[in-house]
Amino acid sequence: MLASLKRLTKHSAVYGIGHILTRALGFLLVPLYTNYLELGAFGIAAIVFSYLALLTILYTYGIDAAFLRFYIPSENAREQRRLFSTAYFTIAASSLLFSVVGYHYAGGIARIMLDDPGSQPLLQMSAGILFFDALSVLPFLVLRAKEKSIPFISLKLLNIVVNLSLNLYFIVGQGMGVEGIFLANLISSGFTFLSTLPIVARTLGLVYSLEDMKAFLRFGLPYIPATLAVVIMDVIDRFILKAIKGDEVVGIYHAGYKLGMFMALIVAAFRFAWHPFFLSTAKDPQAKAIFAKVLTYFMLACSMVYLGITFFIDDLVRIKIGSGFLFGEKYWAGTAVVPVIMLAYMLYGAYLNFLVGVYLEKKTKYLPLITGLAAIINIIGNFALIPVFGMLGAAWTTVLSYLSMAIALYWVSRKLYPVAYEFDRLLKLVLLLAAFAMANRVWPMPFPARIGLLLFYPVALWGSGFFEARELAQLKKMFSRGKTS
Repeated sequence: MLASLKRLTKHSAVYGIGHILTRALGFLLVPLYTNYLELGAFGIAAIVFSYLALLTILYTYGIDAAFLRFYIPSENAREQRRLFSTAYFTIAASSLLFSVVGYHYAGGIARIMLDDPGSQPLLQMSAGILFFDALSVLPFLVLRAKEKSIPFISLKLLNIVVNLSLNLYFIVGQGMGVEGIFLANLISSGFTFLSTLPIVARTLGLVYSLEDMKAFLRFGLPYIPATLAVVIMDVIDRFILKAIKGDEVVGIYHAGYKLGMFMALIVAAFRFAWHPFFLSTAKDPQAKAIFAKVLTYFMLACSMVYLGITFFIDDLVRIKIGSGFLFGEKYWAGTAVVPVIMLAYMLYGAYLNFLVGVYLEKKTKYLPLITGLAAIINIIGNFALIPVFGMLGAAWTTVLSYLSMAIALYWVSRKLYPVAYEFDRLLKLVLLLAAFAMANRVWPMPFPARIGLLLFYPVALWGSGFFEARELAQLKKMFSRGKTS
């Protein structure tokens, strides 16, 4: 069991460090946007990127999820080449068709969907972004399947460096505003596509299998409504906020949401390593015990990040940079949603843990029902809470949606593939996390006191009996080894 957990930790750490580095560069764009873009302009950009998030799912229509499921168990190089080629040729052909249509009708889409004909160039560039991003999906999946975490993150990091540099050039140097954001993304997406071509060249063959394509669609098509529902839960609030409160509120909320995505870094790092890990670990006699421990340790790591960010987020955005701040002053109100959004992503992480049963038993037909229910809750909640609570209503609706999704998936998975999760330990974790978060909110503390409270959190966990004796012994052993080295 320990060896398996170490393997997951190793790849999660590499993905995590690399992903945090890439996102750290990406987060530099938030100060750039909040200091150089008006609230309304940033709100329009948020809406267009929300459309991109939805369309990205349609461009791959579940083939990406199916490809990973069939590619990893296959040990035959010839079969792997056939699987990759079939998926790649299919996505390339359909993506080209979608993007040509999107480019041609960009003007009409801008008038109907955005009520802003001036956004046509943004949508035309988005068609190119979607095309290049779709062609890059499978090469990155090959790296994940082969557990090549360092090359994976290196290419991702290179993309973000290019993207950041181009954003600085177009927005600061050329004063292009919102159009500069999309031009930078178009060029960096094209650059990423070119950087993946060596992987494609090593893996692609002049072969195509209709049988493989049918298998991909049978497995992957249920992922379309399921994944769309998850993306809808992430982005629909922007559209409802726009309709009820206007573009400026969307801009403030989107900026705060970006900061809340610190937790998404942890979840994404875990997700990249999790799917290959549980697929390859499923045959281990201790697999279920391993999966139970993974959830406990994952939530422990998330709780530490949660407190670390929420305790100091207001100090972070007020860091001075030249004549401005790290976070544009007119966007500071967005920090109110950060703790709520981070909580939502923690619940999404729990949902990812519960995917094991549905995935291993090939019962993906349940996913559209589960995520569809959560999406309905999300839409109703947004319409009910945004008029009363504004941005916070949208944020708490996201929490409710992910909570319902995690509960429903657990209920289904325990029938398909029962895992004895350590809910007694998780309850202690949740109660202490809530107590520490509430203490910070109810009693405003100076900076040193917040540091002390954060450091006391693991001590409180220890006092509650959260840590098992063998875990404490292992930590003591590691600490002793570090002192003697």
